[in-house]
Amino acid sequence: MDHRTDHRCVAGSAPQALRRTLRKSLGNAAVAGLLLLGGAAPALALMSPQVYATARDGAKSVIVLEVESVAITPRAFGTCGVTGTVKLVERGTAYSVGQKVTLDIPCARPNALPPLGGTIYQETDRLQAAKFGRAYLDADGKLVLSQYFQLEALP
Repeated sequence: MDHRTDHRCVAGSAPQALRRTLRKSLGNAAVAGLLLLGGAAPALALMSPQVYATARDGAKSVIVLEVESVAITPRAFGTCGVTGTVKLVERGTAYSVGQKVTLDIPCARPNALPPLGGTIYQETDRLQAAKFGRAYLDADGKLVLSQYFQLEALP
């Protein structure tokens, strides 16, 4: 008889712990939803920071360019063409200082709500205002996991 009582006690406490966990998870989901509705979407990324760090570490080329022009997508979000001159080559041999490049950068207008995913969208107004940018590129010259950073000055 004591054996049955022990099982009922353990079984009865598990649903309570599960309910507490679910309530906490739903609260966190609600906060994330409010952040998305509040316009923070372009800055959010849904992969862990380690995934992006690994992508940067594995990039075949890392260049810093002086931004000369930015072609903004006509849509609320998409790809912007950033054209500039390579000022520094931090990794790789595919690029040289003084070379002209155009990079496809994921971008979104302020307050746009791009789809959820691992893409990091740069705000178009900030993209246009930046004087320099650092790009982490694969062997084909494409950004690795949206890894482009706006810079105010040369490093």
